Amino acid sequence: MLRDLKLYPLLERHQERRRQQRLAEQAPLLAQVLAAHLRAGRSLQQSLADAPDDLPEPVREAVAGAARGLALGAAPADALAGLGEARDLQLLAAAVAVQARFGGELPVLLEHMAEAMHERAALVRSAHVATAQARATGRLVSLMPAGGLAALWLIDRPALATLAGSVFGWSALGLSALMTAAGLVLIQRLATVRE
Repeated sequence: MLRDLKLYPLLERHQERRRQQRLAEQAPLLAQVLAAHLRAGRSLQQSLADAPDDLPEPVREAVAGAARGLALGAAPADALAGLGEARDLQLLAAAVAVQARFGGELPVLLEHMAEAMHERAALVRSAHVATAQARATGRLVSLMPAGGLAALWLIDRPALATLAGSVFGWSALGLSALMTAAGLVLIQRLATVRE
């Protein structure tokens, strides 16, 4: 039925965006799990092969794919680059590439990355909470003109007819709609949290 309504591509794009968002949310956990496996004495290839057992979907599937690529001979950075589009996942792949080229303590690096990712996620959540009232107020205020028109229709229909029957009335309604839309856009932009 969705294919008939041509909504299927929209649904697929929404599901892929949601999957990428969940992958980004699970990046700190992935870094922690890989660090734990590496600290246990496993190689990166062994860690990637065993890590899916300790991870939830969708990162489990992505890590299993990276492990298969590594087993087939791909470079660690190339195998990890396919984990997802999220900035944290790309950073994780870059960190592994740098460590593979120059050496260093990969478990320590991954643990610090996981900690930084958790801290940033907590800050983003705090910012979302702090701006929730502004977003809700913006939505509520944008509905007020429509509520005013509905109240006018219920209370004084002749006044509404006069408003809708004149050029000045339509001008006032148009200006009100334009100002309401501009206010809503401005409030949403002010309350947007950039990650």
